[in-house]
Amino acid sequence: MLEFVGYGNIYGFNGLLILNVAINFLAGILLTHLYRMFIIRTSWINLPMKSLVPRAVLGIGFVSFLLTLLNIYLDRMTVPLMAQLPIDYVLIFNYLFNWSKYILLWALVYHLFQYWERSLEAEKAKYQLQAIIKENQYQNLKTQLNPHFLFNSLNSIRTLVDIDPNLSKEAITRLSGLLRSSLQMSKEKTVSLRQEIETVKDYLAIEKIRFDERLKISYDIKEETLSAQVPPMMLQTLVENAVKHGISKSIVGGEVNISAWQTKFHLHIEIVNTGRYLPNKESHGFGLDNTRERLAILFESHASFSIENLGENEVITKIDIPL
Repeated sequence: MLEFVGYGNIYGFNGLLILNVAINFLAGILLTHLYRMFIIRTSWINLPMKSLVPRAVLGIGFVSFLLTLLNIYLDRMTVPLMAQLPIDYVLIFNYLFNWSKYILLWALVYHLFQYWERSLEAEKAKYQLQAIIKENQYQNLKTQLNPHFLFNSLNSIRTLVDIDPNLSKEAITRLSGLLRSSLQMSKEKTVSLRQEIETVKDYLAIEKIRFDERLKISYDIKEETLSAQVPPMMLQTLVENAVKHGISKSIVGGEVNISAWQTKFHLHIEIVNTGRYLPNKESHGFGLDNTRERLAILFESHASFSIENLGENEVITKIDIPL
């Protein structure tokens, strides 16, 4: 457009000059479209930048050369004074340099846009793959829970069979109901804290049969926390860990205290139980590692988990989950 105005001021605006501009406009669209189709068909668009640049330079030079030849002919046909100029290397270079500026600008915009678009697609694909991997990891962790839970529960009931057959029957009945609900819950990524507390109560009812007065249980669950979402079987696994490694190792038994409250952005859960936490002891591993991994997959760094000794004969487990 600037050249059209410049030519018009020098040689006068007329129909031939308008025809010149129209042909140049259409030729530019056609050639850049053909260039774009060529780089798509030859997969230049997928090349890394260091391989794409030399090819793009050749492509820009070729398109500019074609437009140069067309313009030399058009200008000599539509601008009489231009016909008087000799066609030499200087004239061709000027035309070529002039057109190269415009084609280079177009190519830069086009290639940078394509490069940016491909980067977004690659980033999107990466996050989709990470989501699939995390989902598979999470499902694998969940499938570990039911066999582990069943094994420990059956071990608990086995000790009752010879001591008190009637109590063992009651325990088996409770276990059957608990397994049914846990299987339903394991299909979900998260469940309400209300559901999880019910699972914990069912589990502790089985353990209460075995330990009787040696096991004391207390709850301090704030009403507003019951609708908060938590990983299924998470709390039950940690309570099971407290009973197995704390209460069962004490001749006089002990207590399990479960509390939950929430602040503006987090759900806070604490389990305080009788016992002693030994970090280097392998028998503590499954429930704790499983909990850490599931929280990391679901909430990344926004959730936290810790376990430590509280005094000489108490262990406190803390979980913070974003709301």
